[in-house]
Amino acid sequence: MWLEIVGILASVLIVSSMVFKTTSYKGTIAMRSINLVGSVVFVVYGIMLPAYATAIANACLIFINLFYLLKEIRDHNKNKEPSK
Repeated sequence: MWLEIVGILASVLIVSSMVFKTTSYKGTIAMRSINLVGSVVFVVYGIMLPAYATAIANACLIFINLFYLLKEIRDHNKNKEPSK
């Protein structure tokens, strides 16, 4: 039963991350952050089942979300710096 709850939680996080408007900085950060947490939960779920394809696919998504999350933050901070 609790294993299904972990899977449902991961699904809810992934699906809910898709409701954010990603044309804004805050929306993109929220979407990537929630999607990242959902992917982490799916990795745990995949290992617990075991469903290694699920765990591996979501581990890849963790790195993709981290890359774009950090890129978005870096680009946002670069645009905020005053011109010299």
